Amino acid sequence: MLRGRPLKPVLQYAGDVLLAALAKGGDESERARECLSELLERGFPGDAELAAELAAALGDRPAEPLEPLPADLGAVAAAMDEGDHVLDLERGDVLPVSEVVVEEAPGRWLPVPPGVLPREEDARRGAARAWLAERGYRPVQRSL
Repeated sequence: MLRGRPLKPVLQYAGDVLLAALAKGGDESERARECLSELLERGFPGDAELAAELAAALGDRPAEPLEPLPADLGAVAAAMDEGDHVLDLERGDVLPVSEVVVEEAPGRWLPVPPGVLPREEDARRGAARAWLAERGYRPVQRSL
């Protein structure tokens, strides 16, 4: 999917795709190293966290001790834009505060703070990834 395409405009997406390919045993190490290098050079929010995941998947360093969470980075970024949302730490869903009773399961919900995010989707995903990492989580692929 990424062959012959420039990575720079979509580094966050590309890194996620390459992580998934490496996890399934795909031979994407050359492209993953290219993405890793670009992430380290660019240095946007979330790039260091994704670079660390790629480096661990490539066997270059130990994995960060972040708890896997099946969160959609686009949904987390949208919640950061809007405010008044929570992240379900069991399922990874992002919901408006008005739709949940936080008191019934206080350890299950993580409030998503409002924030000013960049316009570009790739940078927004990176900001959401950085916010999750600051709280001890790394996004993993969601499944039904």
